[in-house]
Amino acid sequence: MPRENKYLKLEELEAYAYANGAELNFYPPTGVFTMRNRQDHEAWVWVINPYTQERVKRVRELDKSSWISALQDALNRLKNAGEALPQVKSDEK
Repeated sequence: MPRENKYLKLEELEAYAYANGAELNFYPPTGVFTMRNRQDHEAWVWVINPYTQERVKRVRELDKSSWISALQDALNRLKNAGEALPQVKSDEK
C-alpha cells in the first residue's frame, strides 16, 4: 500500500495556480512566493501562510491542506487586486 505524501511538490503548486488562471513564482534571492494573474501581469500578491500571516518561504513550510488554503487566499486577493492599493516588493514589513 503506497504511502500518501504529506507535502505538495512545487510542480503541483504551479499546476494548481495555473488551473485557476494564475502563475505561481518563487524568488530565490528573497525566498518568497508570489502569484500573478496570467491575464494582467501587473496584478500580483504574496502567498501568505494562513496560520502565521507571514509570507511563505519554502515549499515544505506548509502541508497539503495548508497550501491549498494559502493558494485559495492568494487567488481571492488576486481577483480583488484591482480594488486594493498596489503592493511594494520589499522585505520590509
